[in-house]
Amino acid sequence: MLMVVSGPDVSRHAALMDRAYRFRHAIFVDEKGWDDLRQPDGLERDRFDDAHAIHQICLRGDDIVGYQRLLPTTRPHLLSDVLGDLCRRRPPRGPRVFEWTRFCVAPGQREMRPRGDSPFLELAQGVVEWGMVNRVDTVTVAIDWRLMVIAMQLRFFVRPLGFPKRIGRDEVVALRMSFNRETLAALHDARGCETPVLTTTSWPSAA
Repeated sequence: MLMVVSGPDVSRHAALMDRAYRFRHAIFVDEKGWDDLRQPDGLERDRFDDAHAIHQICLRGDDIVGYQRLLPTTRPHLLSDVLGDLCRRRPPRGPRVFEWTRFCVAPGQREMRPRGDSPFLELAQGVVEWGMVNRVDTVTVAIDWRLMVIAMQLRFFVRPLGFPKRIGRDEVVALRMSFNRETLAALHDARGCETPVLTTTSWPSAA
């Protein structure tokens, strides 16, 4: 199940969002060693967790097994204000470009070639479905460079924006990734079904 929480609704889902921020801290700080994100309360939040953020939380029962966030690039975001040194030139921005950030999957749920009920695939499909509804066809990301290969196998059209840089224990690269119906078809094939991961009630509009 993919739960979508838009920025204005965070207070209505306070308990779930606290768990999501704790999940982010466990992955990015404790596991990956992104020490700049460390918080004494164990909740990884930043200034971009505002009214314009779209949170997608992957659940298995009551357990959070994956998380990602979408941010409009028409406003300040990570690649424009924090991780700009990952890009050789200014990253693409515009109403049809969102930043796909804080993507993470729980240990024990990761696969080198995600298939079937993988949280990785559910999250990726969640971005594509949400984007198609909201006239967004491109995302910018800062991820471990090894995930670039998986993205290309899933028919994302990938273009590096710079060279990898070590952050914590990761070699992180900034990418521009575009998608279309071919991407969605590749995700359906990998998951073995064409069932949407988002319901119409899960589609808050782009900021």
